Amino acid sequence: MLNLNTIDSSLHTDIIISGIQNNSKNIKKGDLFVAIKGSNKNGVNFINEAIDLGASAVLTSDKTLNVSDYRVPIIIDENPRKKLSEISKLFFPNTPEIICGVTGTNGKTSTVEFLYQIWTLLNINAARIGTLGVKSKEVDIKTKNTTPDPIDLHKIMNELSLSGVSHLALEVSSHAIDQSRVNSINFNSACFTNLSLDHLDYHNSLENYSNTKFSLFKNILPLHGTSVICIEGKEGKNLSKELKLLNKKTMEIGKNAEFINIESIKKCKKGKEIKITFKGEPFSFILGFDPYFQILNVLCAAGLAITSGCNYKKVFSVLDKIKPVKGRYELVKSHNHSDIIIDYAHTPEALSNVLQDIKKETIGKIILVFGCGGDRDKSKRPLMGKVAKKYCDEIIITNDNPRDEDPAIIANQILKGCPGARIIHDRGEAIKFGILKIKNNDVLLIAGKGHEEFQITGNHKIPFSDRDVIESFFEASNE
Repeated sequence: MLNLNTIDSSLHTDIIISGIQNNSKNIKKGDLFVAIKGSNKNGVNFINEAIDLGASAVLTSDKTLNVSDYRVPIIIDENPRKKLSEISKLFFPNTPEIICGVTGTNGKTSTVEFLYQIWTLLNINAARIGTLGVKSKEVDIKTKNTTPDPIDLHKIMNELSLSGVSHLALEVSSHAIDQSRVNSINFNSACFTNLSLDHLDYHNSLENYSNTKFSLFKNILPLHGTSVICIEGKEGKNLSKELKLLNKKTMEIGKNAEFINIESIKKCKKGKEIKITFKGEPFSFILGFDPYFQILNVLCAAGLAITSGCNYKKVFSVLDKIKPVKGRYELVKSHNHSDIIIDYAHTPEALSNVLQDIKKETIGKIILVFGCGGDRDKSKRPLMGKVAKKYCDEIIITNDNPRDEDPAIIANQILKGCPGARIIHDRGEAIKFGILKIKNNDVLLIAGKGHEEFQITGNHKIPFSDRDVIESFFEASNE
């Protein structure tokens, strides 16, 4: 519980706030209601409902309100989202001692999972929060968003801390940065994986998108924090240069990097042998999975582990024990001497990275099943089609969470980049068709949904899993 004047010192009142909500439907007697203007709804329109349900005060940015019209105090703040983050921390003050954030277009989920695995292998009581949910040795739950809203996020961190978790790996989405969900987190370090075309439906331009990502390092990460930057792309190289000019501590990852430098990668019986140098000192380890982009994610995770205080020699000694991430370049089945792989790739760059790695290792055909999500960035659809055409022998366009859009329109927009591709809207049928096409040494890649266990059509979230479709196909054929 908090006294209202703790939130706004200009209020001379003894009103006690027992909770905080940004959804009027969840208000309980004594709560503070934070009325936020979203993309679809404006919280101001629900102020009266919140008061009727028992809200003791309201926080909003709407300066046009006549505060005397309401029977509870109305607090006006220019940035209620940032204030919500600050207040959430007051209500849930406990946090893990070490918090490492990961942002980037692709690789966030994998890097966070790899960091969690490294800490666990080093007998550290750790947790992760992100696309795959919340995971610790005591907790394993799903979450609605990649980065939960401030109330849920601080509540989760509070509970993890009280359960003994000392280290937290946190996925930080561009939406979370833009909406001030992580402003009150005392990050120990933050990692940038890469940046490419995505979420332009929200950010409107690539410049806005990149500036949002970069603000995590420039504005939110404390001065004492370390930035772990993958410099394989020009965006990472530019960000590293900018941070150095700001006298911020940086740790570069990649080829010709100052800290963790990739010397060589060779194929071996158990996977890939990776040789690196850390500040000039040589190390080598073997990973049981192939993709180059996943090797970069492992090294980013290693960099974060080192910034968290772990001995670098111990970190590098456990990397060969790291396991693949669910739905990320995941080999689900071998059939007809061919492989069936599931991957979450849903941007042009991510799809290109996956297909390039498959191309290097494959002597047969590459068959691709994929689609694009509805109500999301439309500009990337023909670009993903072009990527598919460049690397694939056969392409099957299908549904991928069409939401409120016509699946036929989405498919035809993809088709502009890969004329001649086959369209099968039913994702289950598309996957089965793809399986029937593979023969000796071929690879079937099913992209876009990865770990997801649902398909969103309209307002309906229908249970669906690419993996389940594959398994049921082979059960039906008794293989």
